[in-house]
Amino acid sequence: MLPPYRRLTDDATHFARLLQYVRYHAGVTSNHLAHSTGADITHVYDVLNGRCFPSRGFTHRYARACGADPHILLMAWQHEHDRRSRRHSRR
Repeated sequence: MLPPYRRLTDDATHFARLLQYVRYHAGVTSNHLAHSTGADITHVYDVLNGRCFPSRGFTHRYARACGADPHILLMAWQHEHDRRSRRHSRR
């Protein structure tokens, strides 16, 4: 069981933990997500483990596959995308 959702931190798995939370509460498997999003299972695992930041399209399909509101998840995606862009531009 996943721990209760907490305030997200500023590490590499920031958005991945949100996606894990959504998947956990939807009760869907990684195989279902791969099939529903049209992504390879390896890509799904990479996204859920924070090794890969997903595309906007993948995030939209992911939300639908989990029965979540795509607009809400895409707002979180945009926030994380902007945060990551600002962090990379400071280097």
